[in-house]
Amino acid sequence: MLVLAEHDNAALKPATLNAITAATKIGGDIHVLVAGKGAQPVAEAASKIAGVGKVLLADDAAYEHALAEPLAALLVEIGRTYGHILAPATSVGKNALPRVAALLDVAAISDIT
Repeated sequence: MLVLAEHDNAALKPATLNAITAATKIGGDIHVLVAGKGAQPVAEAASKIAGVGKVLLADDAAYEHALAEPLAALLVEIGRTYGHILAPATSVGKNALPRVAALLDVAAISDIT
């Protein structure tokens, strides 16, 4: 399972922890994708979260501002091998995941409580 980390290129946002908690309830290996510019500290913090088995870091200026188009393209490229792709229920997640779902021809489910 892949979880998109939301952050400010320096620290994880609390909503990411909520998404990781949801992922643990689904079960299976949890991988976290940190996409940003200069986001190595975020990746290191994500690697210390209980339940996270692997952290993927995409460090590029294209991801610095968490725009939906480049994030969606990255998630589609990486996410094809995952059974689930999760993101925080924030504007970033709600902008990127529907695009990913359309490109992968699957349904997007949002705001699960």
